[in-house]
Amino acid sequence: MELNDKNDKIWEFIKNHEQDNPAQLVLKQKLFPDLPLKEIASQIASRQKAKTKLPEWYAEKVWFPPKLSLEQCSSEPTAKFKANLISGHSFADLTGGFGIDTFYLSQNLSKSHYVDQQEELCELAQYNFKVLNANIEIHHSQSEEFLNSIQKPLDWIYLDPARRGDRNQKVFLWEDCSPNLVELLPLLFEKAKNIMVKAAPMQDISRAITELENKVKAVYIIELKGEVKELLYILSKEMVKNPEIQTVQISENGIPIFSYRGDKSKEAESSIDYELPQQYLYEPSPAMMKAALFKQLAQDFQLSKLHPNTHLFTSNEIKEDFPGRVFKIIGQSPVQKKELKKHLPEMKANLASRNFPMPIAQLKKKLYLKDGGKHYLFATTLKNEEKVVLICKKDL
Repeated sequence: MELNDKNDKIWEFIKNHEQDNPAQLVLKQKLFPDLPLKEIASQIASRQKAKTKLPEWYAEKVWFPPKLSLEQCSSEPTAKFKANLISGHSFADLTGGFGIDTFYLSQNLSKSHYVDQQEELCELAQYNFKVLNANIEIHHSQSEEFLNSIQKPLDWIYLDPARRGDRNQKVFLWEDCSPNLVELLPLLFEKAKNIMVKAAPMQDISRAITELENKVKAVYIIELKGEVKELLYILSKEMVKNPEIQTVQISENGIPIFSYRGDKSKEAESSIDYELPQQYLYEPSPAMMKAALFKQLAQDFQLSKLHPNTHLFTSNEIKEDFPGRVFKIIGQSPVQKKELKKHLPEMKANLASRNFPMPIAQLKKKLYLKDGGKHYLFATTLKNEEKVVLICKKDL
């Protein structure tokens, strides 16, 4: 079925069956002989996932890609956040894919290009951009071919290199991604004033910067709903000794709720105190954990750390604006069921492990601990190497 053949009858069917099980729907082809049920079922499966990830596109008659492409694309909030980082006249997304980033990034520029080597995705983007009234030029081309065709440097180039290898396995080194960003760097700097690159949250930031010949001036660690969603690298034509590292927690509208800036040089020069647990316990947010700016965090919020390898902080005065979770410490116990029960008679709590030599599942079994309740337990190692369970409450 051609994209321009997606008529009102098909859309009405999709709307009426959007909650159905796609696998079961395919088996009903005989009941609907005039409809391409296999394609429609695939569409419904994608729309079910897109409902929360891409609500604005879900509300339109947008045709979604297969599930894998949808999983790899940016969410609406992260795309909106990135759009606020760029400005100027011209922009190109060299890895257009489904087109989410292209669509939102293009809204702040007057001339936008979508580039992708897959013809099917180009056709899909062409159809969807028309539905969304987006003025974006489509290029079915390899990244390098498109760059060589440019006469005048663009204000911004954006890339989200594919992070799956030949056998569909996940990869994290730039040289293993497609396109190979390391090889493409000289041409990118020749053709653009500014370059933004998206990477997977699990990528090693220090190694990624080194691979890019230290031509990174800023790194953004984007957190949404308590999870690091992506890393962004803003590149520089010149070498940068200490790129800025910025953690950003964003809302569902892509608006920053909290941000924190630092760099590895300042981190190396900073000092930190180690103390036994005081009145309050601080657990850094996932973005702060990824940034690993623990000494700067401790200095800025006047906190002490429990142990060099325990990324938990403590203080006697509450720091309510701390970027992460804050707990009131109400007790401390050895890692023994009998002792813990004195503090927690119901033996029901939310258990976390931080720098502790026993897996969570094994520890729960050892303590006969049930999940849930209002108490939070942290099995951890203190500065004197003692292994303990900290008993906390969140309602400060």
